[in-house]
Amino acid sequence: MGLVSVITGRLSQAFLLIFVMSLVGLIGIHSVGNPVYNVVNIETATPEDIRRATILLGLDQPVWRQYLVFVQNVATGTFGTSYIYHQPAFGLVLDKLPATFELAFLAMLVATTVGTGIGLLAGTRPSSALDRVIVTSSVYALSVPSFWLSMMLILVGAVMTGWFPPGGRGTTATLLGFNWSFLTGDGLRHLVLPALALAIPNIALVARLARAGTVEVERMEFTRFCIAKGLSKRRILFRHTLPNISLPIITIVGLQFGGMLAFAVVVESIFAWPGVGKLLIDSIQLLDRPVVMATLTFTAIAFVALNTLVDLLYAVLDPRVRISV
Repeated sequence: MGLVSVITGRLSQAFLLIFVMSLVGLIGIHSVGNPVYNVVNIETATPEDIRRATILLGLDQPVWRQYLVFVQNVATGTFGTSYIYHQPAFGLVLDKLPATFELAFLAMLVATTVGTGIGLLAGTRPSSALDRVIVTSSVYALSVPSFWLSMMLILVGAVMTGWFPPGGRGTTATLLGFNWSFLTGDGLRHLVLPALALAIPNIALVARLARAGTVEVERMEFTRFCIAKGLSKRRILFRHTLPNISLPIITIVGLQFGGMLAFAVVVESIFAWPGVGKLLIDSIQLLDRPVVMATLTFTAIAFVALNTLVDLLYAVLDPRVRISV
């Protein structure tokens, strides 16, 4: 496939996603309530104060005109100022991004390594007792609601044992101008439970993909040839089987990672993790439209960027895929 066509296709997807998500977000926030009542003091504000605030925020305009203003702001690289925090909306999203990024990255790192290992183990022993246990456990892990899993992790890991804190981000350290929890011992302890809450369902998902791919590859002719050639099972597994099952795993990891960056709402809210997901749910509750729109736009960009990265990785991992300039 051509590199130009890949980038062009992804850019068109980005514009389409931004259009759909922003339109739905604007209409949804507009129909829920009037954000002016969260900006002014209802107990002391006069009707004239409310009218001036409405005009100042541009909420006196028709919805279609408000959306055109949003599009104009996006074209100029701005998303307006937060009604509640009185800061640039996209700047707020970027400030919360490091917290979400390190949480999502740790969760996907655990999910990819553990899930792939479990899947390979099960795939090399199909129909065994171990395989049945892994498959059954993965079904339960995928079926458990994230809020219940998060509360159980808090109950066991924080309340009953006291091994980990129940919430918050803990002590952070600065690197490259951003605050990170993984650089301190206290921050790492705060990372464990929310990262597990995000990782466990993805471990099950990756394990099922890895198992299915391993079973399929184990039945192929080249695997039998490798065995006949005298190669060890370990060498066959890591030099031949793993590269052949990597593409679907990379695809799902990219999609899940993009989802975590924007929509780890439940986990971040339960663990009071100050990331993009918690910012989104707080902004929806407060009807802070600029922040909601900035977050949704960031979501579209993150999904498309990660999908593009996955497409480019295909050419590196699979020699059958060629990308020409």
